[in-house]
Formats: sequence, C-alpha cells, structure tokens
Amino acid sequence: MRILIVYSSRGWKGTLAPVIKIGGGLAELGHKLCIVCHPKSTALPRVEADPHFTVATAWIRGEANPYPAVQLAHIVRRFKPDLVLCDRRKDVKYAVAARWLSGNFPIVHNHEAPSPLKDSAIYRFFWLRIQTVIVNSHMLRDTMLAEAPWLEGLRLEVIHTGKDGDYYRPLADLRSRMRADLEIPSDAFVVSYHGVAQQRKNVDLLITAMSKLARDLNVHALVIGDGPQLQELRQQAAKLDVAVTFTGTRDDIPELLSAADAAVHLSTAEGFANSVTEAMACGLPVIASDATSHPEQIAHGVHGFLVPLGQWEGVAEAIGELATDAGKRTAMGQAARERVTTEFSWERMIERYDAVLGATVETFHPESPGHTGGTKGL
Repeated sequence: MRILIVYSSRGWKGTLAPVIKIGGGLAELGHKLCIVCHPKSTALPRVEADPHFTVATAWIRGEANPYPAVQLAHIVRRFKPDLVLCDRRKDVKYAVAARWLSGNFPIVHNHEAPSPLKDSAIYRFFWLRIQTVIVNSHMLRDTMLAEAPWLEGLRLEVIHTGKDGDYYRPLADLRSRMRADLEIPSDAFVVSYHGVAQQRKNVDLLITAMSKLARDLNVHALVIGDGPQLQELRQQAAKLDVAVTFTGTRDDIPELLSAADAAVHLSTAEGFANSVTEAMACGLPVIASDATSHPEQIAHGVHGFLVPLGQWEGVAEAIGELATDAGKRTAMGQAARERVTTEFSWERMIERYDAVLGATVETFHPESPGHTGGTKGL
C-alpha cells in the first residue's frame, strides 16, 4: 500500500513518536509511506532524517481555512495514496476536503486521545465520510459509541498500543548505579511514576498514601516527568515529609525504572496508558486506578493491583503488601513483563495496523454514499 500520514502538530510533544514508529513498522512490511507535516513543525528535521518516509508539508492550522485542503489535494495527486491515515481531528476534516478536490481514497482516523468525539453536526458531517476509526482500548471504543452512537456505521477497530520489549526491559544490573545517581537509599522500597505531572494523573494520591505508611517500611517515591502540577507535588512532599525524588523530564525511562520495585498510575482518563505497559515491560508490578483502560492492561492480583479511583487508602494498602512480600512482587513483575511481550508487543500492534488498513482499502467503494467527489486518484 501507499499510505499518506497527515500529522499537523507543530511540535514533537511526544505524540509524533508513535506515529513515526507505526509508519516505520509499516514501511518495514513493504508499504510506501509519505508523512505530511506543518512546515514550521519542530519535529520536521527528525521526520526528514527518517529513511522510512517521503516528507511533504502543508500549512494545516485553523479549521476554517481552505488553503491547507488545496495543498493536501496537491500532495495526494503527487503521491497517489491507497489510504490516508489522519492523526488529529482537524487532519480528518482536511483529508475529507482534499478528497473532494483530488479523488477518492479511504480515510482512517487514528484516535488515541481519552476524550471521545462530540455528538455534533460537524463531527457527523466529516466522520460519516471516512471509513475507519482506530482506537487503542476497548474502554475508549465503548465510550465513543456511548457518546456518539452514530459511529456504529464506521469500522471502529481496537489496536492496543504496543511496546518494544527489547527497549523496555528489566535492567537489574543497573539498579545499584541508578539508585546511587538518584541519591535513593539502596535498601528503600521504591515506587515510581513516569508521565506528565497533571491533575488527571492523580500523583498526589501516591504522596498522600506514602505519608500514611509506617516509617519502618522505608518507602521512597520516584517521580519522572514534568508538568503543570510538578511544583504543587514538590510542596506536598515537603509538607508531608515524604521521601520523593523528582527527576524532571528524562529519556532514559528503562534505566530509571531499574531503580524501582513497583510503579503506580492512578489516572482518571487515558486512551491506553503507555506508562503502565512500559513499567510492566520493565518487570514492575503496577498499582493502578480501577478506571479508564487500566483493567485491560492489569489483571488484579496477577500483574499488580487495581485500586479505587481517587482514594489513597487502596494505594497505601497495595504499597504495603508489595513492600513486605518480595516473592509476590517478583511473581507479579514477571507476569507483567510476559503480558506485554505476548499481548501488547510492538510486533502484534504493527500486524494489527497492517491488517486493519489493508481491510479498509479492500472494502472501500468510492461509489458508496458519502464517498463521492472527484475522479478516483488511486
């Protein structure tokens, strides 16, 4: 297949990396990839350096400007894609407009944000003119159908976000060195969190839970990442006299997680929590809120613990149990690693994308209602 990826964000922001990796995986299966970026995107140099892609640019910005649709139509005529894969919601709208100008091709929206589509006339107008929506969890699929039941008319596919088990892996030989570098006591029980420090992640519950634990448990938290709530979390830790190491933004996540004994992810809303599967792949049992996509990732008592959303008590109890039972946390960590490498692997994700995109192309009928507009350009 010839696949055109439309990605209009003007920054890297951590969101383009999965798009690049998925495209790269598809290219390695023999597909031809072209990615459309904003010409002032800070990610453009990285994309241009990737040998898997042909790169094109379009000034996709506000949603009421016809010029980007014209630009995208020109790119379509040159590249002649079998399918257009859109990352952001405005990318979908411009792809539909470009199809009217340049010919028929199937459109797929890769929707990973935890927020569903709005049940509005504008969304119905555009999304009923595309063929497939890919979401990364069954929870998100169910939420989207509840909010916008008219999506039943589309192909709505679940593809769990996969992880590279060779990159995210246990690194026990680095444990002592990383603890020394981070100034974490060698005998402490370390609970990690990595991700954005923002309100919906509920990292404050970890700090509160730690303050309720007996001091002889010697628990230490490792918070990796930055965000709008970071300063507030620092102040909370200081006020409650809780041992927390804040690293800020780091790229060496597997190395840092080697210093931990368990991980937490207490989020209110996710599409499919990357931090959870990354920690699991690194051999850590995970304490997660019994909400959002977490039950799809963690079986309670097998790969970690699912605790009531928004309550610190369950977090404290789970930490205490893992801190005092080395055998249990080792078994859970091994089971967590095995689940990622078998069910949430990088290879399995790429195979699913290949199958879903291929099926979308095979079943696309340009003459069907809502898909007309121009001479077929394939």
